[in-house]
Amino acid sequence: MKSLKIALCLLVAAQVASAAKKVDMDVWGPLMERGVPQWAKDAKFGIYAHWGVYSVAGQWDFAEPNWGNGYICGYQRYYSTSPKQDMRVQFEKNVGPIQEGFGYKDLAKQFQPIDFDPDYWADLMARSGAKYAGICAIHHDGYAMWDSDVIDLCAGKLGPKRDLLGDMMKAIEKHGMKTFTSFHHARTYKHFQGLRKKLAADPDYAQVDLLDPNLRNYYWYAGDEDYFADIRYKLTREVIDKYQPDGIWFDGGGGKYGTEVVLNDFFNMGDKAGKEVVVHNKGNFPEKFGVYSYENGHARPLYIEWPWEDDTPSATGWCDWPWFKDIEYKKPRDIVVRLCDLVARNGGLLLSMNPRPDGKLDQGQIDLLEGIGSWLDGNGEAIYATVPWKIFAEGNTGHLKYYQYKADGTKSRGVQPDPKQLTHEDVRFTRNGESLYATVLGVPTSGTAVIQSLGNGTSVSESNKIKSIELLGHGPVKWSRSEDALSITLPAELPNEWALSFKINVDGELDKSKPDVDGSKMKLPKQT
Repeated sequence: MKSLKIALCLLVAAQVASAAKKVDMDVWGPLMERGVPQWAKDAKFGIYAHWGVYSVAGQWDFAEPNWGNGYICGYQRYYSTSPKQDMRVQFEKNVGPIQEGFGYKDLAKQFQPIDFDPDYWADLMARSGAKYAGICAIHHDGYAMWDSDVIDLCAGKLGPKRDLLGDMMKAIEKHGMKTFTSFHHARTYKHFQGLRKKLAADPDYAQVDLLDPNLRNYYWYAGDEDYFADIRYKLTREVIDKYQPDGIWFDGGGGKYGTEVVLNDFFNMGDKAGKEVVVHNKGNFPEKFGVYSYENGHARPLYIEWPWEDDTPSATGWCDWPWFKDIEYKKPRDIVVRLCDLVARNGGLLLSMNPRPDGKLDQGQIDLLEGIGSWLDGNGEAIYATVPWKIFAEGNTGHLKYYQYKADGTKSRGVQPDPKQLTHEDVRFTRNGESLYATVLGVPTSGTAVIQSLGNGTSVSESNKIKSIELLGHGPVKWSRSEDALSITLPAELPNEWALSFKINVDGELDKSKPDVDGSKMKLPKQT
């Protein structure tokens, strides 16, 4: 153990001294021994929020709709050397001219979430059925959502002058959920270095604030890479030490900037605090480490044995992470059937909220979370703490991939699954103990749910006999079983119209065979 501590100390020093230096993979030995805690496997559904300085710009009159990370990474265009660039025009109209020294720090002053109520947010999150929750700690813009002792570009000193992350974490714990936060600042250095090079090359932009070394306490990422690596490490460690989150993930950063050392610090914090912590792995760490995280299901295999989740925004756009005034929200049914599909495949869902800059939540956001919670309140036992059955899907069992398009035909990344393609002909199976759950993703107009996978030709136990079936949220139902299918008569009054979960009790021990899938196709997430 002593030699391991020495090795880790040397690694910290080496990485902070040279950010570009590749990680010594020897450090992954002890990290790979850190498994995924049972609570993280059982949770299935979590919520966080993309909320920060970038939310302020959502009120502006942009000529182009949000696309990709356009609005959340708007600073890349606010500092454009083209005066007619739409986002720069809007920035200068609403904040001030960049050639006169106005910049992102000044936009941060306008971030005033006077209506932010962390207890209300946490209560809504809990009522949605989420088992873990949080907000982004720091995004690509490098603005820290807490009261930092390391930098001044933070919520505690600039803008709200309030510890937003800390307040949210306390409220989440009070409402009985695990705490979760995300770090996106590994990408910050690269983003702003490109901007600074363009600005420095043009004498007309000599007064731009990004180039002012006296503003390093704000633009901590606008210098050399070693300094960036040092501050990034200190910021991440500050969150871990101050708030002791149960779960974290990094957008980028694998193999650079001391991330692996931070991971070791995180697990050590968990040990000292007596809590089992988890890391979500967005393809930036080795296989079979943490919970795999697929952004919008992009490039995700049909089945993965390792614990995983899809990460998606509440808004309808494939990359609508921040709030903006023309935002549209997904419907509860879309999330419910998607969650059923993912859990049957051994996964879960991480949903991102889109709060307004003032801290309020749109009614569409509230309706979405309350709708999900209503369904989970009656059907959660078919979701939480379950594992896939030997047959995990019936009906549309493929990727169900779809794309979104701009007016000029530009195509988004592939998103899956498309909830519009899931109907009452699609069934998803899970199990917990001796209980088998079959969830029909819609309501058959015939009044009978037909499940072909559960005919007499499919063994459900040693005796291959079903004793009883109940519809969750209703009670026992009538059924018949033939060689070809299990037919369930629906009651006149249904508990919901989105997804009907049936609890099936068998005679003897339930067949707990694992799905017959090709393990060679279970790949890590593709970094997005």
